[in-house]
Amino acid sequence: MSLTLYIVRHGERMDHVEPSFVYTSPTPFDPPLTPRGKRQAKQTGSYIYTLQQESISNDTKRNAKFFIITSPFARTTETGIGIAEGISASEPNSKIKFRIDSSLAEWHTSAYFPQAVPNSIISKRFEEIHEKSGKEDNSNYPFEVDFSYTPVLNELPKYPEGIHEVLKRCQSALAGISSPFIQQIKQSRSSEDSEKLDTDVVLIMVTHGWCFNVIQEACSKSAGWKEAGFCAVSRAKWIPKEDSEGEGGGIPDITVSDVNDTDDSEKTEIERKNEEAINSLNAVNPDGKWIIDVSANTDHIKGI
Repeated sequence: MSLTLYIVRHGERMDHVEPSFVYTSPTPFDPPLTPRGKRQAKQTGSYIYTLQQESISNDTKRNAKFFIITSPFARTTETGIGIAEGISASEPNSKIKFRIDSSLAEWHTSAYFPQAVPNSIISKRFEEIHEKSGKEDNSNYPFEVDFSYTPVLNELPKYPEGIHEVLKRCQSALAGISSPFIQQIKQSRSSEDSEKLDTDVVLIMVTHGWCFNVIQEACSKSAGWKEAGFCAVSRAKWIPKEDSEGEGGGIPDITVSDVNDTDDSEKTEIERKNEEAINSLNAVNPDGKWIIDVSANTDHIKGI
């Protein structure tokens, strides 16, 4: 059993090409994708499928299970739907589960929003999915909406959300969404179930520019901060501790030094909280580590 994570930023948003949107829309805080953004999303799904297939040998039959977990905002949910369409176009029999989780939401800061975004956008997303599919079983979609899923965060972050709060939230998103699958990997190693052993779990987190970078850095501090364009894709592969040690790589202890050598007693409460949050992003997972081999790539949507 393997675990691969794709971190994806949403596609082109309406208010970036139609400035009047914020003045004419009843929900200016929640712009949808442009037609171009929807094409970008579908192409991103095809790209992810191709990347995933490249890691599988031609003589090996693997059972891939795709999980798309998206922020509740319109632009991310629509991106997730487009990704599912792109995967399904490449492999019609793909098993795709679709989940909505507010832990992947946009940074709920006053710098982005003049007032709090209502939690009603979450229920609105599910209503839209039903309305578009026209059926309770949403069979017109190339995925299954996972209504049994318990999100890491079931409502939008408290407003206004500070920087240390969003750092911790994104770390919790990564840990909370991936942990059940990491535990399954541990259990599968002692199992003789060939279906479990031959399963590739693919997690696709659809989020926003700022959170994209925080989650990427939570995977690996060495990834650095990147300019994440529309439909940017990063890939991280989970390496269990046993495999890492077997390769002589070990899982290193990571520490973050104080860059300005300020005495703790002189730091403000905000500075202490920010430092604590940043350090927590680099906490070592005892079960293994993430290795990033694709970072903020947008080549797949050139020409769209």
